[in-house]
Amino acid sequence: MANVKFSVAIRSDAYKNLINQTLGDPNAARQFVTDITTVVSQNSLLAQSDPGSIISAGLIAQTLKLPMAPTLGFAYVIPYKTFDKTTRAYGYKAQFQIGTKGLVQLCQRSGQFECLGVRNVHEGEYVGQDEFGDDTFKFSHECDDNPVVGYFAYFKLLNGFKKTLYWTKEQCEAHGRRYSKAYDKLWSSDFEAMAQKTVLKRLLSKYAPMSVDLQKAVTFDQSVVKDDGTPEYVDSPENDQKEETERPSVVAPQLDIDIPDIGEEKQDGGAE
Repeated sequence: MANVKFSVAIRSDAYKNLINQTLGDPNAARQFVTDITTVVSQNSLLAQSDPGSIISAGLIAQTLKLPMAPTLGFAYVIPYKTFDKTTRAYGYKAQFQIGTKGLVQLCQRSGQFECLGVRNVHEGEYVGQDEFGDDTFKFSHECDDNPVVGYFAYFKLLNGFKKTLYWTKEQCEAHGRRYSKAYDKLWSSDFEAMAQKTVLKRLLSKYAPMSVDLQKAVTFDQSVVKDDGTPEYVDSPENDQKEETERPSVVAPQLDIDIPDIGEEKQDGGAE
């Protein structure tokens, strides 16, 4: 990683050119710089992360037209502690993560969905499955005050095709512990949001028609964009393959980003 602060990198000619070339619109480029700078200023660990990874993660959100503000729940730029095999040192890199609202937004834009969503299932609410009737799962709606025991995702296309998926809370917990090194921090801080997203993303990845944007979002979700523009999944156990349904069974796309190397930060007390 180049030892350059984000505040220095974002003002460099190399990154200005990268942002302008990727977005192709000066107004969009200026807005992106404002938005990503705000996101970084609100997260001290993100401010310590490799600036190239921050900008690349932010550009994925921007090209998908998803706001990066964490409070909105569409897309996130999140710092992860990583080990650099070249320098033999630990540092932080930023990864792109899509939120549940972002998944729903991309599906709605495709124009193929009549309805879709994900919801909590409370204890006693799930009353069975009808394999031959109209409703795959049946619920009682008199248990809202009971503890949450699972999560239910569903969609129906305009052509009539529909699918549902139900996971217990224990299934979501097991999945999170297996596939996220940051489970104790990320999942524990907002288990419900992570569980809902996991179930919805799994359903869409396996059964839904994948628009170009949805395919891109699912493929780059929870990844750091490498220098060659391809995703690296840092938030998963080493040498552990992702489940087949976790991402679409397509060759991971290359993001049209050539991350510049602007070298070591000058030690002359220049811009921070």
